[in-house]
Amino acid sequence: MFIPKILKLTLAASCLLALSAQAAGPDYTDYARLLESYATDDGVDYAAWHGQTADVDALNDFVTQLGQSDLAELNRSEQKALYINLYNAAMLQAVLEHYPIESVTQIGLIPFRVFKQDFIPLGGEKVSLDTVEKGILLKQFFDPRIHFAVNCASESCPPLRSEPFTAQNLEAQLDEQTRLFADSDRAARVDTKGKTIAYSELFKWYANDFDGDNPAEYLNHYRIKPLPLSYETDWIDYDWSLNETR
Repeated sequence: MFIPKILKLTLAASCLLALSAQAAGPDYTDYARLLESYATDDGVDYAAWHGQTADVDALNDFVTQLGQSDLAELNRSEQKALYINLYNAAMLQAVLEHYPIESVTQIGLIPFRVFKQDFIPLGGEKVSLDTVEKGILLKQFFDPRIHFAVNCASESCPPLRSEPFTAQNLEAQLDEQTRLFADSDRAARVDTKGKTIAYSELFKWYANDFDGDNPAEYLNHYRIKPLPLSYETDWIDYDWSLNETR
């Protein structure tokens, strides 16, 4: 069938626009650079980051831009990744704004106020970290692995991933985050003599989010060496010290 040249050009332009629309979404390029620069296996180099005004501004701009994203144009995986990144970036923003501090509990007039305060731009409003995590992620996108992806900037929290979460890699990233945490002493500490296992208090606070009556039942899906199910359960006191590179 003959197609006039002008129509071919129009169709080609339409295809390009369609592809652009499909690819539209948050730009994580600058955020990826920031995480690569300052997030390490041992924590976050807040001192270095705080000393680079341009990079502090870059993070602030990223949080603002992310909060202005047109969520209706994103699929569920893109939205889920966006909210995880928004939580982590906003927490970093709060720490850098108040740095130097010894703990996020020092942000605000009362302890833990940082989680309740509406300071994150989202859809023309301001929301809190708790709203992003508990009101959106754990309700609209329920997935126990979210607990190991969001980072509360504290020593006992699962470490901050040194790259953004993306829709294309989200499942693999969430699995890896969970495996890394499950095999660490942040998640479980075994006392073979006393036949007890001390678990992260995450499993106490969010017990209903995990399958089984024993945290080991969930963790064993991800651990290299399974935990004994017969041991008594104890809890690791949550360390709210800042997750700063020492």
